[in-house]
Amino acid sequence: MGNKPISQKKLNDFTLVINPGSVLDNNNAHEMVEIITVAQDKGFKNIILDMTDLEFISSAGVGSILGTIETSREAGGDIILCNAAESILHVLEVLDLADYLTVKNNLEEAASLCS
Repeated sequence: MGNKPISQKKLNDFTLVINPGSVLDNNNAHEMVEIITVAQDKGFKNIILDMTDLEFISSAGVGSILGTIETSREAGGDIILCNAAESILHVLEVLDLADYLTVKNNLEEAASLCS
């Protein structure tokens, strides 16, 4: 398992794409919350989490997403997950979050929800 850090890029005036890196756990969940919260404060109503590199997510990592999702939804946007590996999707299903979260297969599908 690599140790790729969290990165971000602006997709448009209302959408930020965040790549959580290879691991989202107790060590960096607070950083994820801070990045999402700052983006929301700057007016980004949509946050796309591009999980292309994500190999492991802990309960703290899941919590960093769940703890920020309502702010985006209240602003008329959402936090959208994409490019998640089967193992990550399995964790979300086991936690009964698959129906609560917006999950798309790839960045293009996720971006199509953001305007």
